[in-house]
This record gives sequence, structure tokens and C-alpha cells, in this order.
Amino acid sequence: WDQVVFVLPAFEVRTGTRVPGTKAELLQLLGTGDARPFYGTLCPPCQAPTDYGRWWALPPAPHLRVAYEVPWRDPWEPFYVGPAHSVPPFDERFLQYGFNRISQACELHVAGFRFVVLDGAFVVHQGFKEAGGFHGGREAELGRNRQLFRRFRDALRQRYPRSPRRC
Repeated sequence: WDQVVFVLPAFEVRTGTRVPGTKAELLQLLGTGDARPFYGTLCPPCQAPTDYGRWWALPPAPHLRVAYEVPWRDPWEPFYVGPAHSVPPFDERFLQYGFNRISQACELHVAGFRFVVLDGAFVVHQGFKEAGGFHGGREAELGRNRQLFRRFRDALRQRYPRSPRRC
């Protein structure tokens, strides 16, 4: 388990909606349109590898469990829990908006980590993420971090020379 991270499916709930405490409550909110996958309208590929359809279809379980393993795919930004002693540290050069979670997930992949999705746990962002709902400097931050990410990927090849994985 030293090279496994546990992915928590991520969702957004409409502002003013009570944050669900159980998967059953979450599924009900999804059915009414008061919840949706995180970044579901802004960047569907950023959460797609979580495989929400598969997660929703799992039969109810009485306890937290590992549900299934998924391969890393660019530009996945999973929310996860992992072993503090072996997860590569977050690269703090990624300031503000863009490529922060992508860079760390990319490094986890190159370092040989596996991604397993948990059933019985999830994270929720209060409010829907909408185009135009970000601060004015977002595009400039995104541009700087995009350039930094290109250099970051090149550095990963040197940091993990034996890894067959790339991002």
C-alpha cells in the first residue's frame, strides 16, 4: 500500500444546498441537479478518470471500501489520501491557479503510484464552478503555470530515469 493513493470522488453542490453526509444523499442531489461532478462543466477530463458512472452504480456498502483501480490520464486532478511518508511533496512553485493538482498527480503516476477509488467517501465543494466565476488574474496565472508544468514534466524524466511512465 506504500504506492497507492485513495481517490475520493469530488462533487460540487449548488450554493445554498446542504452538503450531503452520505452517498445516498449525494445521489439524490445528483438526481435533482443540485450536485454534479467537480468541474463537470468547466473541465470534464480533469475528473473523468474517476469514472463517476461506475462509482454511482456500485451497490450500497456498509463500510468504506476500495471500489476499483483506475489508470492515470492527463489532465486528471484527483482528490486523494495517500501515505505521507512516500507521496512526493507538492511542488510549491505552482502558485495560485492551474496545474497544481495535475502536477502532483502526474508525478505520482511517473513515480509508480496506483490510483484506487474509494466507495463510501467523497469530497464536496460548496457552489457550482462556472465560467466567468474566477478572479481577473486567473488566465495569467494559468499561462505561467502551464509553462512551469512543461519544465516540470521534463524534470520528472531526470528524477525518475527508470520509470517507463510519462505524462
